Amino acid sequence: MKHLVTIALSILIALGAQAAPDASRQLQTAQLADSAYRIADYQQAASLYEEVLASGFASADLYYNLGNTYYRLDRFGLAILNYERALRLRPGMSDARENLALANSHTVDRIAQLPRLFVVNWYISLITRISPSSWRVLSLLFFLLAFVAVAVLILSGNITLRKSSLAVAIVAAVLFILSLILMLASTRHFNVRAEAIVLEPSVVVKSSPELQSADKLILHEGTKVTIAETLSGWHKITLSDGTTGWCQSSDIAQI
Repeated sequence: MKHLVTIALSILIALGAQAAPDASRQLQTAQLADSAYRIADYQQAASLYEEVLASGFASADLYYNLGNTYYRLDRFGLAILNYERALRLRPGMSDARENLALANSHTVDRIAQLPRLFVVNWYISLITRISPSSWRVLSLLFFLLAFVAVAVLILSGNITLRKSSLAVAIVAAVLFILSLILMLASTRHFNVRAEAIVLEPSVVVKSSPELQSADKLILHEGTKVTIAETLSGWHKITLSDGTTGWCQSSDIAQI
């Protein structure tokens, strides 16, 4: 369990008297949820954590706690959904990543991943496991390093130092551009909620957005899909093996 939720809510209370009443209620509800979890009243804990989320407050720790609660209730689809949401807010949250892997081990579907080049896997890992804010900090550091190196290059009269500064400036400039590109890609990844989790025990995927259309396959609770298109209560989804189809919007929840 993560108790930083209460710390974050305490900070929110300190932001101003106008926000204090609502924040105080959120804090009390989160504390009650923590207490319910500790005495193994997981149904009550889940209800209280959901109440805090419904009030408009969200944090990686809150989603993580809710994921743990649903895991205890054997509701693995909801556990996976909340671990994924925790990682969306804090990609480096190792506890959430470990528990996500554990929850995924309980799912039925084993869908193969389309083969990808090592470079592509490396790129995806960089934009999904490092937050946009971290890339922003790295970009700033590389920019400052390049700026200092250029200043030394211009002002120094030492030939050896000037050569070293030139090399550092070039490397720092390249790293700045790369980190800037990765920051933009990471920002897009975390802002575009294209991924979703199947929440129903089983979902029939159709060939078109109509109940009368042909069945393509059946997915089970906890499977992760990518939403490609939305149309009148239906989502066109893509699986990790490239298979596409349509399911009703109520069958899945966006991460």
